[in-house]
Amino acid sequence: MIQPENEGSVADIEAAAADWLAYFDRMGVLDSDPGLTDLSDREPEFQTWLNSNLKHRIAFLQLLSTWQRTERLQVLEPGTDITSIIGKSGSQGKAAWVAGLTALAAAVTVTVLSPFMSWFQTTPAGEVEIYFSQLGQTREITLSDGSILTLNTNSRVDIEFEEGIRNVRLVRGEVLFDVARDEARPFRIDTPSGDIEVLGTVFAAELRSDSLEVAVIEGHVALMPESGEDDRRQEMTAGMIGYANQADVISESVGLREVEDRLLWRSGRIRFRNIALSDVAAEFNRYSPIQLEVQGPDVAKMRIGGTFAVDNMDGFLRLAESGLGLKVTRAGDRIEIAEE
Repeated sequence: MIQPENEGSVADIEAAAADWLAYFDRMGVLDSDPGLTDLSDREPEFQTWLNSNLKHRIAFLQLLSTWQRTERLQVLEPGTDITSIIGKSGSQGKAAWVAGLTALAAAVTVTVLSPFMSWFQTTPAGEVEIYFSQLGQTREITLSDGSILTLNTNSRVDIEFEEGIRNVRLVRGEVLFDVARDEARPFRIDTPSGDIEVLGTVFAAELRSDSLEVAVIEGHVALMPESGEDDRRQEMTAGMIGYANQADVISESVGLREVEDRLLWRSGRIRFRNIALSDVAAEFNRYSPIQLEVQGPDVAKMRIGGTFAVDNMDGFLRLAESGLGLKVTRAGDRIEIAEE
């Protein structure tokens, strides 16, 4: 079962529609050319998402229509080699696919469509399961091996278990992993910025724009850069936080208290200790379609502390006005924070 993500912008709606279509394809549901009623009857969560906004229905119908037409074109072009690019994934691949397939809803050609359709193919090694959370939502998932994943706001993971290894791709967002121990099958998390491997432990992984952050609650975690260089590999234990990117890994021991602070989102809260106002605003922006914008470098560098509910942006803004003497201006789906 999967759930939709951020429902705000056109790009977000198209991404959610693409996730649902890919999910139904991997389940083999699209082979019989089903209609929206068939798909809705099969997945109540999809029905809820579909009926919550007319834009959702339009976006999904466009992609479904293109999918159905391109499947027929694939049959007419038996020589097309799409196997060489099966397995293309990650946020960059997905973004290209969504943009391309949306455009193709208006004009479909075999030349353009052949590479895009590989995104839908089930990988030969096993079935991929897709799980993702909505903006502002946390979601708990129990996997077939007994591992428990808690997805923070607007997050996605793709799961593929094989005989000798348990593979997870962190596509976006932040996830708390409580991994069931299995010495015969390591648990590996692949991200665009770095890779994690464990046998059984509890840790959180957050994928940022250009790096991966890992915080360990208990057990042992091996963190590696995306380059896979073994001499850059670092071993982490409870109370440590590590950062990985394409080429390197660094880690530090900060203590369990700070690690727990970073994971308060599990209970719907976030805590700041002497944090720059710009970073506080960015954290709130992860949970809401209303986006905070901090105006001016001096305001951005102001340091604050406190504990807030993730959905209590108003409480934070009252603090900014009364406690920090700042000016708060609302403009549609933006809120500007500036000097008086």
